[in-house]
Amino acid sequence: MITNEKQYKSTKASIEKLTAAFTTLATPTDDLPKVLVNAQRSALRSQIDELEEEIRFYENLRAGRISELSAESLHDLPDILIQARIARGMSQKDLGDFLGVAEQQIQRYEADRYRAASLDRLTEVADALNVRIAERAHLIGSPKLDNVDPSAWQAFPLAEMYKRGWFEDFAGSLSQARKAASDLIPAFLQGAHSQFVPTALHRKSVRSSGHVHEAAIAAWEARVRTLADRNPPERKFDRDCLTDDWVRGLVTLSLDEKGPRIAVDYLRDAGISLVIERHLPGTLLDGAALASSNHHAIVAMTLRHDRLDNFWFTLLHEIGHLKLHIQSGEYTAIFDDNDSPAADKVEQDADYFAQEALLPEACWSLAVSRFTRNEKAVLTDAKRFGVAPAIIAGRVRRDANDYTLLRTMVGSGEVRRQFGL
Repeated sequence: MITNEKQYKSTKASIEKLTAAFTTLATPTDDLPKVLVNAQRSALRSQIDELEEEIRFYENLRAGRISELSAESLHDLPDILIQARIARGMSQKDLGDFLGVAEQQIQRYEADRYRAASLDRLTEVADALNVRIAERAHLIGSPKLDNVDPSAWQAFPLAEMYKRGWFEDFAGSLSQARKAASDLIPAFLQGAHSQFVPTALHRKSVRSSGHVHEAAIAAWEARVRTLADRNPPERKFDRDCLTDDWVRGLVTLSLDEKGPRIAVDYLRDAGISLVIERHLPGTLLDGAALASSNHHAIVAMTLRHDRLDNFWFTLLHEIGHLKLHIQSGEYTAIFDDNDSPAADKVEQDADYFAQEALLPEACWSLAVSRFTRNEKAVLTDAKRFGVAPAIIAGRVRRDANDYTLLRTMVGSGEVRRQFGL
């Protein structure tokens, strides 16, 4: 972009030289093959066109024929300020005088596109140029995860991914990772083959109370798939094997103090990989249910709430998705923030599945703890219904919508340590 008269004159001189060279090449010669001559003329023509476009834009700005300047993102703000100065008919010296700084300072600002300028300085420049910036900010994110673009690497939490060691074949520093991000991010995603299945076969859903950060969820999914694929179950997953007895057997594991850890093998015998991976910044996930291209299933959990009641509810919720929703022609992945409302039937069904699996309504209607809400009643009901006290306590708290109740009975701090976290 031309930013001052000196560059304007220099650009015009360059066009004259390139035009002369272009004209010279129009004269037939035996020194160069015709194909090469044509290629050179085409390249020169392209350069001339680009410079002429810059000249036209600068002249239009300078003549006041442009009063609206557009930006796709904040990255474009410096260019807008430069264009606004030209459109105001102000030289770099004029703007420097206006702000009380040297002309050379404005030249340095514009030469590096205001990278060294503070937000206060940018605001000061915009005010000096009387620019009204009314760009709207749009939060990009769909619960269907259909806007993830691996080439838009800036949207991915690269620093956190680097910190967690997810770029396993990369040995450089974080600074080097940033420079190589345009290669690292697509390679990471492609390695997990999570984003390259035709859309019709790749339907996804996110349960969330806010705007979905698609890139962060896509990165987390890729990591989960990578971990699951390294050690897949020997048995293929068959949703018909998730019978009432099998589900009951899973819930019974809650009676063992090492139940969450034991559940890993129980699921594995049914063709399900249980992966534990903390959620990424920008997401508030509890878990996810995913289909695998290797004909097994994946349940992923973040353990963001380190409580037994939350572990068992989330696990059964994801099992519900595997049984009811994850299959060809339906969903291949469902991601859950179980603190957010169940806004559709899919989530309502999974919530109901988990609730009935852990404590059927027929039993709950007979529970004393639902009324008394004390520890003795919780222990009595837990023994009576064959589940861990944490499950009863969690149900009391959820039904009462009071998470101050029975704090000592929900197994706080009893899950992450079982997975080495």
